[in-house]
Amino acid sequence: MATQPSLKNIENGRLNDITIAEAIAQFKDATAQIYDAVGLLGNASAASAKAQLHEGKVKALELEEKAEEVVKARPLVAVGVAFAAGWLVSRLLQR
Repeated sequence: MATQPSLKNIENGRLNDITIAEAIAQFKDATAQIYDAVGLLGNASAASAKAQLHEGKVKALELEEKAEEVVKARPLVAVGVAFAAGWLVSRLLQR
């Protein structure tokens, strides 16, 4: 009857004999816990990203509404500013 080789494990300041099979089982358990922790971190990051995306959409809609109000209040100024910005960008891209 052959016995499995053993490793030494330090627990509570004492050396305990454990088999290689037990060490592999402990390693698998630790690996599973790491995967679970990474999964939870990923879920938290995804939820945070969704919240930031929603906030960005809300801000974009607010800015759109403000821009519409400005254009309605002063349409000629808005056209002039748009023309000047287009002209400036075209000059910068030509160089």
